[in-house]
Amino acid sequence: MASFTWDDNVCFVCGSDVPGLHMAFSGDAQEVRAEAVIEPPYQGFRGVVHGGVLAGIVDDAMWHVIHQQDNEFPVTAELKVRYLAPVKIGELLIVRGRMVRYRRRLMVAEAVIENAAGDVLVSAEGRFMPPHGDLSSGA
Repeated sequence: MASFTWDDNVCFVCGSDVPGLHMAFSGDAQEVRAEAVIEPPYQGFRGVVHGGVLAGIVDDAMWHVIHQQDNEFPVTAELKVRYLAPVKIGELLIVRGRMVRYRRRLMVAEAVIENAAGDVLVSAEGRFMPPHGDLSSGA
């Protein structure tokens, strides 16, 4: 599986040289995968990962699988997240993003967060659109 890196990646979820989760996604244009253990600074209620952090993770997983289609930098148009069970601080999480539909003006992907036992804790669907302007250079 290919891994994804580029210069100036300051993403909270997958950036490596910035504060954040430092998740490393790998995969291809059909599915990407990453693992993570979320620590207490990203807690909501005691012992539980903050829902906004989880939303960011599934958004990033979907972005990565779409990015593999043509190396573009799509932007999120809509994000639907379903929280199926509490995600515990300190547990191993497996994140998967899967391509559903790729069209020039609208891309659709799905993502899940599972625990090590394979239980789906979070599921999501996202719609993405091409960027307006060149986002790869920060413009």
